[in-house]
Amino acid sequence: MNPQAASSPAASPLRAPSRRHGRRSIRSSIVGPGLSDPGSRLARFEADARGAVELLQSTFPDELGGVQIGFQTAPNGREESQLPMLYSVDRAARTIILYRMPIQRARGLHVNDEEHRRFFVEYCVYRAVCEYLGREPWELLPGRFDHY
Repeated sequence: MNPQAASSPAASPLRAPSRRHGRRSIRSSIVGPGLSDPGSRLARFEADARGAVELLQSTFPDELGGVQIGFQTAPNGREESQLPMLYSVDRAARTIILYRMPIQRARGLHVNDEEHRRFFVEYCVYRAVCEYLGREPWELLPGRFDHY
């Protein structure tokens, strides 16, 4: 038996999966590479943003009925909103588009942790909906954004 083959990491069946720069390994031994990572930035953004959208749609069903709220990776440069790098509002088309990458990469959080990043995603959703409705964030959910 070749001594190098026996000591190589690939030959050891009990070896733990390698980590890539602190992230999960590329493949899972059970599901393979086809399933998306539920902890990815995209999945977290969509879950946080959809939660805020659903809350607002259930709170204001008349005002937000029929309004399409979607997500896009980055702005295309033709927006006319108050914060065009974070979202765009088109009242005529009844659409609100949130831009994932600028929201996730925004700087200036006083504490950069998972909870505050989630709060910022929610804040951007509320700002976009407020602009669409012509209201201020504290008018929609009083006390929700006192820490900003």
